[in-house]
Amino acid sequence: MVRIAFAALALVLSAGVASAEVIKEIIVEDNKKTTSDTVELIANLEVGDDWSPDMAERVKTDLVSSGLFKDVEVFWSKVKGGVRVNILVKDKHSWVIAPAFYNQPTNVGGGIGFGENNLFGLNQKLLLYGQVATGDTFFIGAWVIPAIGGTRFYAQFDTYLKQSRIYEFEAPRSYISNPGFVRESRMNYLNVGVKLGIELFRGVRIDTRLRGAKVSYPSDSLFSDDPSLLYSGKDPANIPRDLGINDGEPIPAPGKEGTDVSNEVILTIDRRANWYGIASGHQYKLSYEQGLPSLGSDFKYWLVGASFYKAWKILDRHNFILKMGGGYGHNLPFQQEFQMGGTSMRGWLNGQFRGNVRAQLNAEYSVPLFTIKGLSFRGTAFVDSGYVAFTTTSNKDRHYLPGSRMDQQDTFAPFKNSIGVGTRLYLRQIVLPLLGLDIGYGLESRDVQVYLAIGLTD
Repeated sequence: MVRIAFAALALVLSAGVASAEVIKEIIVEDNKKTTSDTVELIANLEVGDDWSPDMAERVKTDLVSSGLFKDVEVFWSKVKGGVRVNILVKDKHSWVIAPAFYNQPTNVGGGIGFGENNLFGLNQKLLLYGQVATGDTFFIGAWVIPAIGGTRFYAQFDTYLKQSRIYEFEAPRSYISNPGFVRESRMNYLNVGVKLGIELFRGVRIDTRLRGAKVSYPSDSLFSDDPSLLYSGKDPANIPRDLGINDGEPIPAPGKEGTDVSNEVILTIDRRANWYGIASGHQYKLSYEQGLPSLGSDFKYWLVGASFYKAWKILDRHNFILKMGGGYGHNLPFQQEFQMGGTSMRGWLNGQFRGNVRAQLNAEYSVPLFTIKGLSFRGTAFVDSGYVAFTTTSNKDRHYLPGSRMDQQDTFAPFKNSIGVGTRLYLRQIVLPLLGLDIGYGLESRDVQVYLAIGLTD
């Protein structure tokens, strides 16, 4: 029995030695743009690391999921004192200049953008995009550095300059309802931000983002001279009642103007993978953001959020994706309030629901339809559910619409749902959805909405 035990132990130890050997050399080939150091960084490999045969699949998945390569092969061979790992990667076309057009409820427009997915061959991202639309006219610029000098630290610099036409809707009084317009205004939101973070270990990141914005409401943005622009299907004589003001008073802006400076801290556990458009894995995220009067902010508030993402690969090319999230905010200014509707709740209008508390779920199942020379068409079916409401209307810097507080509504009035179908068009060479079409049906509104995006849809 003793001999058998020692033999079993020796077998286990020898198997461990055979399955975990030292990497003596890493050879990267076929890469034309991406640097070899960047390939090794994405693969999370260094000379001197332990290597086991099952690591090849993990390395290949990480490289494919980066979105930089159209073909990836990983193999290894024995050398003196360890193994040599060979990585063959063929770069995708990494940049695109493209127009965009979309037609959504309350928002029709278009723009042009430049996206670079592999700046300098270092896996850095650069996005420049501007658009003009009936709802949101904006410019966005972002530069993402996923590894500063090859370290675990990463950074992001961004700007978001926007003028929005904002429709506010009457508070939902009952579960079966479709709230209409009450107030229309325009808001200028000029924002810059910088993020710095560290990847503690594979897929676990913590970062902080400092953001500053200037918020204003142009003086001619409240359409008090033409109530037909302000109200949908309402009697103009009821304007004071609908807004909660006295006869003869000017229509107030929804919130206070000023400087909004905040800091956000985010903890992320990311185990997602993307195999040429088929997602798998999970992601957890926790966040906390607060206004900073000490840095000149005119708004003092805080909000917390949590989200969960899970994707399953089914029947090789089918995909089921589940997203859940929630948040709560205290003393939120108008520009920071949670919103629901539009692409986040298909079947409802953009921003149809507002509040300082939110819970939401999106489930989507997609299937391949056909592929033509790298163009992949996929069909989707989805269910969206959510709850957004105001637990309090005590923020003195906000002019809330009457009946906004949840205790002034039916219990399930803010709970809304929708179902629908859609399609996506992908180009494998760049893995960007070039067309998105969703048709959503709001179960409580009993109404259909169509969302179309062509061009840079992500």
